[in-house]
Amino acid sequence: NYTYSIFPVAQSQFGYDIFQNNKLLIHQPQIPGISGTKGFESSEDAAKVAVLVIEKIKKGIFPPTVTPEELKNLKIKVK
Repeated sequence: NYTYSIFPVAQSQFGYDIFQNNKLLIHQPQIPGISGTKGFESSEDAAKVAVLVIEKIKKGIFPPTVTPEELKNLKIKVK
């Protein structure tokens, strides 16, 4: 049973937490798969990646790494 929540980070950006059975599994305050510490520009972008990560976990991929190509496919802004 996996869920996620979106939270605000500095400069009007967002991150996400992923929970397994209401227990924190992943805390992700910045965009994964790119260098730097930039958060997501919108809560919608953070949610898209959180869903992708949950799909990977369900397939047994752990840690669920996210590639720049996957971010591009999801149309995540990574300026």
